[in-house]
Amino acid sequence: MAFEGIAASVFVLGLFDIAVVLIDGPGIATLDLVAVDVVAIPLFFVLVYDWLTDRDPLRLGARALAVVVFAGFVGWTFLAAFFGSGPSELAAGLYAIEQLRYFVVFAVAALMVRRTNAWCAIYPFVIAAAGNLLLSLAQIANGGRLGFPFLGEPPDRYLRAFALGATEIRTGFYAGGFVGHGRELAMVLFLFIPLVIAVALRRSWGTVGLAGVGVGAAVLSIRVADTDAGWATLVLLSAVFGTYLLGVALVRVKRRYSAVALVPASTAVVGFVYVLFRGVQAILRSDGSRDSVPVLRTDTLAVRIDQYVAATRIAAENPLFGLGGENFVLVSERYIAEANLGIHNTYLANLAATGVVGFGLYLLAALTVLWIALRLALDADGDERVLWIAVACGMCAYHAYSSWMWSYPWTVGNTAFWLLAGVAVGGAASRWRGTMTSISGRIV
Repeated sequence: MAFEGIAASVFVLGLFDIAVVLIDGPGIATLDLVAVDVVAIPLFFVLVYDWLTDRDPLRLGARALAVVVFAGFVGWTFLAAFFGSGPSELAAGLYAIEQLRYFVVFAVAALMVRRTNAWCAIYPFVIAAAGNLLLSLAQIANGGRLGFPFLGEPPDRYLRAFALGATEIRTGFYAGGFVGHGRELAMVLFLFIPLVIAVALRRSWGTVGLAGVGVGAAVLSIRVADTDAGWATLVLLSAVFGTYLLGVALVRVKRRYSAVALVPASTAVVGFVYVLFRGVQAILRSDGSRDSVPVLRTDTLAVRIDQYVAATRIAAENPLFGLGGENFVLVSERYIAEANLGIHNTYLANLAATGVVGFGLYLLAALTVLWIALRLALDADGDERVLWIAVACGMCAYHAYSSWMWSYPWTVGNTAFWLLAGVAVGGAASRWRGTMTSISGRIV
């Protein structure tokens, strides 16, 4: 169990932006030694050795495809660093190293879950995300940072304010826990919300109530981050995962009791959803007035469209290698008449950074791990099915959010996604391989 505990620490440290800058490159490019690297890199070699000594016969499938295309994307980012048309090979090289980090945590998660089970990864992930959420609430109550910047606490950057009852709460980047900033924490919370519900449904009704409190706290933190993309993603996630949960609740009641029991159960569910909706609506109100409802601002739409057009232009100019990673920020004024601005879409950012080939590899890797999660959901039942639906919904929320945000430099947010992607690949290997054994005895 000692080895599994060390491996689980990757899911905890991966959600904290505890870092030391080793190289400060041009623009936003940096090379950081992050806390998760200290554990993940040695574990990567240990787990790969374990896999090599007891691997299944290699055959082409979704799991192998996910690993190969993601590794191919990482390799292509290094090629783009040398052959891209951008002004800085250093910035592109540092971006490629960042993608290599994501591959390492992805592989560690997959290989760990392959030998144990998905819950061994999900529990520490949820606990770490909940810890950051509690820190975010403390920062909101404090009205600013708590004074631990060396642990990843964000600076006090404020935007505006909203009223929650008689309390005025400032919005901004400050309430990010130790993730980095509030909008990056929102990305983690979109993965956390369905997972904490899946964990709670596995245990007791009291835990479900506690998870509901956690979801409400997450909504408040997302509201304080003041991001329209976050609000839209929250609506999407609530609609999809909430509809699924409603169906699960009604089916379980009917199976355990009778069709007659659906009447009071449905009434209770509708009442709970109404109360939760009113609470969320109160949190999302922008001015505290009784009849106000949250609306999406469109004042940034034009500049985003300019960025997306610029990404396609760059891919047309250099379809093989693009500019190289982190180079668009250095030349953004040439394409969108604004200096030091990145592309607010992770996929199109990779299109501009690595060309059509890199974009295709990244997109295929993301879609493959989503397909694996959906296949696991169809193949499983009970709590396992809820878990994999939660993973798939969290992935979809991540894709929706990162399609509208300048999020590709967010180390913790992207690490969280690739950790879950690794959980899906490892879960598939564990389930369809038919052996879930401890590796502590062989290595430790």
